Amino acid sequence: MQKKLGKTVFATMLIAGVGLSGVASAATAENSPQDFDLDQIIVTAQRYEKKDVDVAASTDIYTTEDLKNTGAVNLYEALKYTTGIEVQGYGTAGSSMGNMTSKLVIRGVGNGTLVLVNGTPINIRGTYDLSDIPVENVERVEVIRGGGSVLYGSEATGGVINIITKKERENYVKSSFGNFNQQDHSVSLQAGKLGIGYQYSKWGTREHVASDGKTWKGPENNNVSLNYRFDDKLSLFYNRIDSKYHYITKTTDTRQDVERNNAQLNYADEHMKATLYYVDRTRMKNAVTLKSGKVSKDKEKNDNLGFDLQKDWNIGDAKLLFGTSYQDEEYTPSGESEQSRNNFSAYAQYEKPLNERNTMIISARESWTTGAPQNYNNTNFSGQGQIIHKLGKEENLYLNIGQSYKMPYLHQIYSTKEGADLKPQTGMHYEIGWKKNTNDHRWRVALFNYSIKDNITAEWDSAKDDFVYDNEDLKNTGIELSCDITGNSGWTYNWGVSYGNPRTKTIDAGISSGWIRDYARLQVTGGATYQKDKWRTSLNATYLGERASDGNDVKPYLLTNLNVNYSLTKNSDIFLSVNNVLDRDDIVYSGATDYYVAPCNFLLGYKLSF
Repeated sequence: MQKKLGKTVFATMLIAGVGLSGVASAATAENSPQDFDLDQIIVTAQRYEKKDVDVAASTDIYTTEDLKNTGAVNLYEALKYTTGIEVQGYGTAGSSMGNMTSKLVIRGVGNGTLVLVNGTPINIRGTYDLSDIPVENVERVEVIRGGGSVLYGSEATGGVINIITKKERENYVKSSFGNFNQQDHSVSLQAGKLGIGYQYSKWGTREHVASDGKTWKGPENNNVSLNYRFDDKLSLFYNRIDSKYHYITKTTDTRQDVERNNAQLNYADEHMKATLYYVDRTRMKNAVTLKSGKVSKDKEKNDNLGFDLQKDWNIGDAKLLFGTSYQDEEYTPSGESEQSRNNFSAYAQYEKPLNERNTMIISARESWTTGAPQNYNNTNFSGQGQIIHKLGKEENLYLNIGQSYKMPYLHQIYSTKEGADLKPQTGMHYEIGWKKNTNDHRWRVALFNYSIKDNITAEWDSAKDDFVYDNEDLKNTGIELSCDITGNSGWTYNWGVSYGNPRTKTIDAGISSGWIRDYARLQVTGGATYQKDKWRTSLNATYLGERASDGNDVKPYLLTNLNVNYSLTKNSDIFLSVNNVLDRDDIVYSGATDYYVAPCNFLLGYKLSF
């Protein structure tokens, strides 16, 4: 059935390519007023470099300056002002509760965000811990909304976030302090081909974290990273993060330590890319029952070892890309034996101009697994077709039709009874959009629709004291409109509106719950930056309205941030970052327990470059 549907998609796109007068791409975002570039290059959307105006996807590009303007310490905080993204958080500043990690929900797909670092997937057990990735290490972030499974595989059902780290580091030391006993200190060094960075961040005690009376102490993070460039084509990247989480409820005192390693060897030339990587995540939990003093401990480890290889060829005016990937996935639950699975994929893409105005892109991926527990192996074929129609040099229309899929996670298979019908998730995605660049405006419009079957969802079973997994269906139809503006006298502005109707239908033992509203229907984002002489000031906000969780209404949230930077000298700056400027008591995750954004908080710091 999947293969027949894939062929139908390709046939539809071929017919559309012959008779269509519309179809194009989207990308966005820009940095400082002095650096408004209409010809931004993006690499993630097509797996090779293209001008953002020529990419058939809804895309945002955040440069180093964009990220700095948010005043955020980590990427979770920095990306929450993105159109079409809803943030969900547990602990302070987006910190984790062990396996309950804060996340970015793209277009209402709760478990469909694939996060890459330099093109390497870092999702483990469905988590990616963006709260532990410091902004200072990042050269740019590319966000692709909509199903990205055909080019990037399982988990990219909502979209892809690719974090591209700096090849050459700045030399600096930086230190800051704030209320709630916040502190953040970092140092970055580049010596020849070797770059080294270290960051330490910490929060103190915070009450009223959640509706169950939870008290949060921390988090506390130690982050070490290094990069080494052997030559212009071959480089090594390594990152280790140690995070400590401590929270207290009315009944328990829980400490969780999470350690993550990410090692990559990357090769890239004009037409070929290859990555060999190792990513792991180890969680250690120590919980004390307050009434009895009983101590419970567990330790869980997940690690992935893999590679990705791609090559492209120019064939006349066409371009052909072929790639293959492999991942050895391992999961070791506390006190149990190691579970493993092999994940294989082969993918291809063909781009061909049909005439002076229309370009067609066809992509396909075959994926399969072997060696899974209980012989629970899956295979999937998915396809995608795109048409780009040029209206002018800097104005395009685009059409994008594609499939997505997500294999069950290894730990879900292990936790599901043998013979249970835990299916791979599959979806169909449709998007049509328009974008236009002028001398001082970037306009982006995207109309989208998707329908996803068998989305795997977790529910807490109190009798088992563990999660159980079922399938649900979800769908959404919506529109996104955004604009970036270069003003006069050092001002830039951005705003965005997203409106949709995300709904889910839980299926349990063959009984459907009916369609219920989930996540938010309305989002409004906006920001303004002023940069002149020694001053750089930014104000950012995101409003989420018409919210729901499992069909129940949730009050709107309004998240705000103010960042002020003043250059004392050419090599030294002082800065002030204020989060939740309006001091709102907003809910950032709603469920059986509601979790609240931190009250108004600030960091005041100093940075010395050398």
